[in-house]
Amino acid sequence: MTSKDIKLIKEMLQMQEKLDEAIMKEYELTEITREQLEMAILDEVGELTHELKGEWCWWKKTQAPVDDNKVLGELVDIWHFVLSYTYNYSDVRFTHIDWIVGKGINTCKQEGLACSLANIINAQYMDKLFYLIAVSLCLGFSIEDVYKAYCEKNKVNYQRLKEGY
Repeated sequence: MTSKDIKLIKEMLQMQEKLDEAIMKEYELTEITREQLEMAILDEVGELTHELKGEWCWWKKTQAPVDDNKVLGELVDIWHFVLSYTYNYSDVRFTHIDWIVGKGINTCKQEGLACSLANIINAQYMDKLFYLIAVSLCLGFSIEDVYKAYCEKNKVNYQRLKEGY
């Protein structure tokens, strides 16, 4: 991880905080609960695995090939909720990030993507973010790729909020 990567992640954390505040204001919420965030993360992981089905669905000959743009889109949806979770429930520290993300990448390579996605779901606090970084890198996306896609989806989310999505 470079200092630029960490800077981009911190920017996304700040952007997500502002989006969450706008959502809470619009829907008159006092909080977004941990359970709500965990359910949202679980749902988005399911959508990501559906987009990756062309790589692992051995029983269906007509399965469409994997579309990297759709995969990145679903991955970024996970990022939105993990950033919300991370910001709201922990003090993010980026010390030892290379070691933690490296451990996540090794898990991804040795035990597979399913195990790594399960780690995002089951991990506590900022570990969700670090496993998500590892999964993103294992899928071949840089932090800059994620950042650009996140910014685009963030615009969409504000437009949806404006339109009463």
